[in-house]
Amino acid sequence: MLNILKTTICKKAGVLGLNVTILLSLQALLPVGPVQAAQTFTCTGTMRNGWVYTAQYVNGRFTQISWKRAGQPPQVSTLKYDRENSKGQPIYRGNFQAATAVTLVDLSKGNIKPGAQISVGVEEWGWARGNCGINPK
Repeated sequence: MLNILKTTICKKAGVLGLNVTILLSLQALLPVGPVQAAQTFTCTGTMRNGWVYTAQYVNGRFTQISWKRAGQPPQVSTLKYDRENSKGQPIYRGNFQAATAVTLVDLSKGNIKPGAQISVGVEEWGWARGNCGINPK
């Protein structure tokens, strides 16, 4: 009887050990730390002249701004990282309709998360703040 009990305990311990090993192996495959770098965010705002913008933040960078305004075809400005300003805020540059300079300033200093803010400036239009949120899936 004692041998049967020992065998049963050893088998259960072996299965438990195997399960722990599998769980630890799976954990090693999972990302560690914040997932924000893989998340995408959008930041939206409205310029004084009525153009509504949506800036895309993907893989740790702002990549483009989509523009919409009633009665106008949608436009897209591709953004390129330029530098950080004296406050440590990343600056991105692009253009609107290949002619007008567009500047995006990341007011969160690269810490984009829901509620973060950006400032978008367009030559001759002025500046407008935008608020950020997680992209819906």
